Amino acid sequence: MIVLALLLAIAAFACLALAMERHHRDVTGQAPAMARRRLLRLLGCAGLVASLTASIGAWGVAWGVVGGCGVLAAAAGAVVLWLSFRSPAMPARPSSRS
Repeated sequence: MIVLALLLAIAAFACLALAMERHHRDVTGQAPAMARRRLLRLLGCAGLVASLTASIGAWGVAWGVVGGCGVLAAAAGAVVLWLSFRSPAMPARPSSRS
């Protein structure tokens, strides 16, 4: 159940990231349509709720909320790492030293 919560959270954060124009353009090469952005936001929010529900189902209410926050933090870190390695390299800035 914990693995399910983690996978749901990773998918949810990926959907929320892809709902942003910059991240969507970095990953797919094109800007998302407004309908796709809304769908990705909806899927992301539903995934976060489902992840928290799975955590509560595994650990109970008290520990499930605390564990769910930990699962969400781990999933957010995984998506940040994925986006940082997936995004194109930043252009080199010229040095101010001569």
